[in-house]
Amino acid sequence: MQNNRVIPRVAAIHDLSGFGKVSLTEAIPILSAMGVEVCPLPTAVLSTHTYEFQNYTLCDLTEEMPKIIAHWRQIGLSFDAVYSGYMSSERQIDITAEFMTEQRTKGALAVVDPVMGDNALLDVQTVYSDRMKNLIGGMKQLSAMADIITPNVTEACLLLDIPYPNHPLCNAEIREMLRGLCDMGAGAAVITSVMDSENSMCVAVCDPQTKKYYKINCGYINRPFHGTGDVYTSVLTGGLVKGMPLIDAANLAADFVYRAISRTVAHPEIKIREGVLFEPVLASGYFARAEREQRYVEI
Repeated sequence: MQNNRVIPRVAAIHDLSGFGKVSLTEAIPILSAMGVEVCPLPTAVLSTHTYEFQNYTLCDLTEEMPKIIAHWRQIGLSFDAVYSGYMSSERQIDITAEFMTEQRTKGALAVVDPVMGDNALLDVQTVYSDRMKNLIGGMKQLSAMADIITPNVTEACLLLDIPYPNHPLCNAEIREMLRGLCDMGAGAAVITSVMDSENSMCVAVCDPQTKKYYKINCGYINRPFHGTGDVYTSVLTGGLVKGMPLIDAANLAADFVYRAISRTVAHPEIKIREGVLFEPVLASGYFARAEREQRYVEI
């Protein structure tokens, strides 16, 4: 990681939705509030995200991505991290992989959120069908070259070619899944949206440097929350480029998401597709406070 800048700089490779908090509309304000410069490399521009919205517009930016990277290269930009999310095609994955490889040789951290779906494999395969089959191979390769990957349980199963577990996971099952992801080549693995055997929603962390496994309790509310994965990985990335150890950055991200969800459930009029109220948490000066609730235990 390079330390010759006043503040860290992150290249964020995500789509941009005009409405419905997700991807860049979460990554940019969150990372900025953490004192991190964000350089967006948009994969697409949409009128809204695609969850529960109909007739949305979409402008694919695949052909613009290499041009943006070429201009960055021309003006001598380098980054402390490259952080990727949703990719719409194998071509976008290839462009991202080449850019990540180049920046890693200069000391950048590679953070990959292998966005492919949620809830269960059957749902993912039904919704995405042939497109999903074409993306899985590319996402496996991109994840294998990453320093850190942050799949949810569905995405972890897709990467590992294993069935979706239709039951809460015990600690042994969580450790096995984390080991499998790291064995693919990823430097470290963080699995979000894990339902554990105590019926709690948690985040699972494998830290190869310490050779330890952790479970971070996120509480449990019986309803989905759209966009929380992007919120989580954005905070995690910000913590890491600011020099935090992996487990502390992972704990910070879980605590932030918990607080955003708590704000959201206080307003039942907010529809799931609108995302979570992370903005009031930012406005409260959350990242300026020194004390955080420790939510993790070693497993």
